[in-house]
Amino acid sequence: MPGSIYRNKLTTFGSLLTLLLVWHGAAALVGREIILPSPALTIRRLVQLIISGGFWSHLAATLSRGLVGFGLSYLAGLICGLLSGLFRSFKHFFHLWLTVIRSTPSMALILLALIWFPAETVTLFVTFLVVFPLITQNVTEGMGQVDPELKEMARLYQVPFPTVLRRMYLPAILPYLATGAAAGLGLTWKVMIAAEVLAYPKFGIGARMDTARTYLETPEVFAWTIVVIAISFFFDRLLQQLIRKKLLYWE
Repeated sequence: MPGSIYRNKLTTFGSLLTLLLVWHGAAALVGREIILPSPALTIRRLVQLIISGGFWSHLAATLSRGLVGFGLSYLAGLICGLLSGLFRSFKHFFHLWLTVIRSTPSMALILLALIWFPAETVTLFVTFLVVFPLITQNVTEGMGQVDPELKEMARLYQVPFPTVLRRMYLPAILPYLATGAAAGLGLTWKVMIAAEVLAYPKFGIGARMDTARTYLETPEVFAWTIVVIAISFFFDRLLQQLIRKKLLYWE
């Protein structure tokens, strides 16, 4: 096992090094930083951003909006998924809603939200509607994995619903919740940045990226992109650690 972990880390490092070399070679070939800045120039601009006064305010604004939007969509998706799994009529009734929300392009949602809401609310609204169907579908699928014979036995022995929910349904949906969380978090940051670019709130990474684009500060656009990737990577690793330590599994 230690050898396997070492090889995996070495492979990851080699992949990262190859990416940087390809990036550096492409930047040298293009020869224009306004089109493709080099890794060194991007890192230098990133350091300048970090030590500047406004970096942490923009980072905190994007993080807070993303986590709130994801949390609300996760909670709503859990509730609707449970109801869909428990009541077939609710599942059929809600299916059309989910299909419409899931099929609507994210850009259309952003544009509509720009008409309806203030800039700060646009990002929450769009993130909620993009992640919510994903969580709902995962929970519904998990509910469908429960053995029908167990359901019948619980009904015959009149097991209290809270016990059935805690002992039978929750263990079945927890793997699906973990999968939904991983996919939902990845979507959250992509949609959040896109919404911030168009909504242009006072604070937010997407707003700063659009400002940098306007002034043709391509290295800054790349620097903020690295920040977003780092955020996504951090939460993905955090979720993996929680799953590995069984903090997301029902005891």
